[in-house]
Amino acid sequence: MGRLTIILAGAGLALMLFLSFGAGPVMSAGGRMPADPVILENTCTECHDLEEIVEKRFYMAEWQKIVDRMVAYDSSEISQIDKLKVLKYIKENIAVDGPGGRNRQKTATEKQ
Repeated sequence: MGRLTIILAGAGLALMLFLSFGAGPVMSAGGRMPADPVILENTCTECHDLEEIVEKRFYMAEWQKIVDRMVAYDSSEISQIDKLKVLKYIKENIAVDGPGGRNRQKTATEKQ
């Protein structure tokens, strides 16, 4: 086999492996990837699917009640600091009325 054939075979195998390890990043309803969702992964995904959380269309006041209810349900697992981090992430990236929410104005690039 030639060197080019080996390189192409290796690249094909790498691509196949990459694609087989999951569906890829979760997208918001607006088709944008929320900022790094590590805080949600660490505190919420034991009970909830990350995509399920990102796709919800709640205002921040509703998210506050939901997070309060989840913390009350499992307060031994979620610290107050983590609760505040979750709420900050939701406000900045998911809440309908947040800067990264679904009601934000699209940029000229996103409209194209």
